[in-house]
Amino acid sequence: MKKFAPLHIALAIFCLAFTTSYAQDKPVKTLLNSYIKYNNTLNDSTSITKLGDLMHEKFNNNTTYVGLTGALKRYTSNLEETKIELKDKAKDNNYNFKLTLKDVVYESQKEKAGTISGVVEFVSTIDGQITEKGTILINLVATKYVGDWKIIQINTVKISERSEVGNCVSYLFSNGNSYFNSETYYPAGVKYNREFQSFRIGKSQGERAIVNRGDNNKAFIWKENGDVYNGKELIGKAEEGKDAIKLVIQNAYSKTCTEFTFN
Repeated sequence: MKKFAPLHIALAIFCLAFTTSYAQDKPVKTLLNSYIKYNNTLNDSTSITKLGDLMHEKFNNNTTYVGLTGALKRYTSNLEETKIELKDKAKDNNYNFKLTLKDVVYESQKEKAGTISGVVEFVSTIDGQITEKGTILINLVATKYVGDWKIIQINTVKISERSEVGNCVSYLFSNGNSYFNSETYYPAGVKYNREFQSFRIGKSQGERAIVNRGDNNKAFIWKENGDVYNGKELIGKAEEGKDAIKLVIQNAYSKTCTEFTFN
């Protein structure tokens, strides 16, 4: 029996090596996990550098965004543009964006190239408040470059599925120079709500004011120098009546809308 011991040992070592090799993630899977990890920690100044180190010098990012209303946005960025975008996100300490890999639907690893497709859930928050939740379909392509594996291309489809805070749109109509009506769309969970408001420019306690006729005639003082006040709070400055109304609308939805578009 002793003469077979070396063979038994060799087989054991082979099986251990095979098992260890099999258990390890392939390079393309490792890159995807690292990409998600560093995106989740942009507040750490080293993460942007580490993300950049993952990317090939000819890196290209193609993103399609499907908003809550179904609107499409598409953009492409190279390595330098992507780094600038990451730095801008990192500067906003109130903003947080978290990715979670839920499933790998395809993976192919070859000697000099690899690709992986995954389903990633995302949650974005501002000051701890959820602004958007959804799913990202991500396809990552990697290549071996000077002995290291690098991400050369990422194609993503980002689908918004829920939003409590986000982009808002308001349609503003005027009847002369004193009466205005607005139709505002704002995110509310899995859909957008619509609200109509009516405003009148007149007088309140002897001062020029913007009166929200749909909110118990709440008055916003519009000083002669253009300053617009909500109580004692200065909310902006406007020379024209339409611009003053816009400030009032933005103030009314300040806790719901991070960006406002007027049409």
